[in-house]
Amino acid sequence: MSLPGLADLARDYAARFPARFGLRLRLEELTLDVRSNSEAVVDDLRGYFGSFAEAASAAGPPADMAFLLLEAPVQEPPATLAVKPVAPGKRPDKERFVDLPGCLPGCLPGDSPGDLAGHGGGRLVRKQATGMLFLFGGGGDLAVNIALGPCAQNRNQLVNFLCARYMERRLAAGWMLGHAAGVARPLAQGGQGLALCGFAGMGKSTLALHLVARGLDFLSNDRVLVEPAGAGPGQRPRPVLHGIPKHPRLNPGTALGNPALAALLSCALPEAARSAYAGLAPEALRAVEDKYDASIDACFGPHRFRLAAPLAGVVVLNWTHGGGALRARRVDLRQRLDLLEALRKQPGLFYLPRAIETGARLTAEQCLEALDGVPALELGGGSDFETAARTCEEFLGHAPASHKDGTQ
Repeated sequence: MSLPGLADLARDYAARFPARFGLRLRLEELTLDVRSNSEAVVDDLRGYFGSFAEAASAAGPPADMAFLLLEAPVQEPPATLAVKPVAPGKRPDKERFVDLPGCLPGCLPGDSPGDLAGHGGGRLVRKQATGMLFLFGGGGDLAVNIALGPCAQNRNQLVNFLCARYMERRLAAGWMLGHAAGVARPLAQGGQGLALCGFAGMGKSTLALHLVARGLDFLSNDRVLVEPAGAGPGQRPRPVLHGIPKHPRLNPGTALGNPALAALLSCALPEAARSAYAGLAPEALRAVEDKYDASIDACFGPHRFRLAAPLAGVVVLNWTHGGGALRARRVDLRQRLDLLEALRKQPGLFYLPRAIETGARLTAEQCLEALDGVPALELGGGSDFETAARTCEEFLGHAPASHKDGTQ
């Protein structure tokens, strides 16, 4: 099977499924134009993104990024796909992909012939479990970002796609990608933020929710971006922690197994699920893998979700269940590269190598440079979220104060 060109494939999808409905997302200074052939998909995303969503409008400047989310039956891939290499412990054959050649002469509807000639190629990714196809690539004003398939049934995959493409743009600008949750003091209290990271299963999202329950703002659930400090005029005097507009996805153990959170998070679980899980032992509850979206606004109230804060510290969870009393100690990440690995995150299939190879901070040394001057705290011993939350607040209180740099 010969490989289609990115532009030809994008043109075909856009013509077959005209997108008449839309919304705009505002993520800090960037805008994302999201269009779909399904009004239900647009309405669902508008509700999900809440205050980050605006009405689509033809007036005003063009958006910084554009997306087509096309509701359709599962489509056969137009080319043979390769199996994604699987890291140890990960589910095999979750995604397949193919890299497409550069744009051929041709255009999307409304473009003049030849506009796409000479631009870079792209990638097609298929989610094996759902059959969703994701097409992206190109460059500049002619970038392609298309999701095709049963979109209405797979909102989480649409949200992940939007966020991944947004994060790629940030990485290309020299920001660092981190595997962490993010929280921050309210703006009236200084606005400083913490990145909460930990090895798999440590509970960074749960700790973040405990801190939000204690009055902190929510920044991000599982991915963060660190904008390094700059020395030039108008640049940030300290690193800035940035989030993405994705609400936490909870398992029932988080929603029901933490007394301090249960009442706040109950709205995230349907009544049938709460009844089904209510009688499970703690060990069985932790083993349940079902996930439910927990809207920060619905669970904690409005205006509790923002996307940027001066980075005051990094907290690394390195504890074990039943490991005794919680132990907290300051660490130097340059001397504890093992802990740095809990924060570092390598880009996956939804990031084009050419877009980030010159700007992204991928090596350990580049990550340490991005975190220069940021203190770190290791939480060891046994997992204790209430004590950990108090410890994080104390750490945040003693971290360097934020500068008046406009990040708030």
